Amino acid sequence: MKKILITFIMSFAFCVNTNAQQWIKNTSCDKNATKIVNEAINHLANLEQLMAVGMAKAALVVDKDCECAKLVIAATSSSNKVWGSRSSKLQNINVESLTGVEKAWYSLLSTSNENYNESVKKAIDMYPDSPLLNWFETSNNDWNSYKKFASNFPRNASAAYNMMAYAHARGEYSGKPDFNAAYQSISKSLTMHDGPNALDSQAEIAAMEGDYQKAFDTQLKAYDLATFASPYQPKLLTYFRKLNKEDVTKSLKEAQVNVQKAIEDQNLDEWKKYIFDDMKLTTGDSSLSKFYDQTEELFLEKRNFNWNSFDLRDIDVDFSPEMNMAVLTFYASGSYTLTDTSEKVDYSTRASAVWISTDSGWKMVHANWAPFGGSGIPQ
Repeated sequence: MKKILITFIMSFAFCVNTNAQQWIKNTSCDKNATKIVNEAINHLANLEQLMAVGMAKAALVVDKDCECAKLVIAATSSSNKVWGSRSSKLQNINVESLTGVEKAWYSLLSTSNENYNESVKKAIDMYPDSPLLNWFETSNNDWNSYKKFASNFPRNASAAYNMMAYAHARGEYSGKPDFNAAYQSISKSLTMHDGPNALDSQAEIAAMEGDYQKAFDTQLKAYDLATFASPYQPKLLTYFRKLNKEDVTKSLKEAQVNVQKAIEDQNLDEWKKYIFDDMKLTTGDSSLSKFYDQTEELFLEKRNFNWNSFDLRDIDVDFSPEMNMAVLTFYASGSYTLTDTSEKVDYSTRASAVWISTDSGWKMVHANWAPFGGSGIPQ
């Protein structure tokens, strides 16, 4: 079985190498592992870290002494001194086996943030022809650095074109958004590297342009590459909701009416459809008492009044940018009769409610009511 696996990996390495972007020519790995580890670095440059780790581990299957693969794995790990594992992973690397460029990369991975830029310049001075080390000099603080890299290292420029696409879309180069240039840059990136991050970028640029159908269709392609626990799922859901914003808004308005009707009728089963089990519903009711957590016991508590009528109107819905949270504002009017005096009281309030999107649908997690031109509920 191991022979079959290694044969497959070696065959795969040969296939990907036909259009591979070579980041390190001389590595501490054997010939076949070198092909795979360069592909791992390409995924790393294109912000596809999970795929980079997978390729690095594949390189170690082919060559257990492939120290460059260990550098990739260390690079994807956090440098946080409290919980990050980069430092320990670097300690497990045989530095003596590293080539010159690999040692320079090892040094950069070991360098503190405050000394990083100076260390990059020194590394490039030592190895000016290294695309890997020059890549570390690119930065969003200087969008032209990506143009410079693409010009100097055209065979390694997939990630650079990806970043240039954002610069065009944000107007960093011309002073105003240029979506045609952005899509052209993404197309160049995808031609050089068929990976999910460029698709994610293309979708994000489409969203910036306001084309949520294109954003959703493109993001779906990125999500399709690895659906389980995909990092591309959250934006996919955002684009879907933005594409269907009118329907989502209508559903939330209906849900707000339904949940209030359930409260009015003390219909516990109906009310629980709109409540999230993992998060308490906090309420500030129109008696202007303190905020409290709404429980089933409080929900079913005997009241000292009976509703005659209760109507919601002018419901407005505002979404968070990711469209995973909504704030509803509305007004309510009606009347109730006090049970001990039979007095009829006109009810008029203004209110707001916070809803969040969960795996089981939209759920209300907060509500606040206040008298508005009339009375609230009695204390």
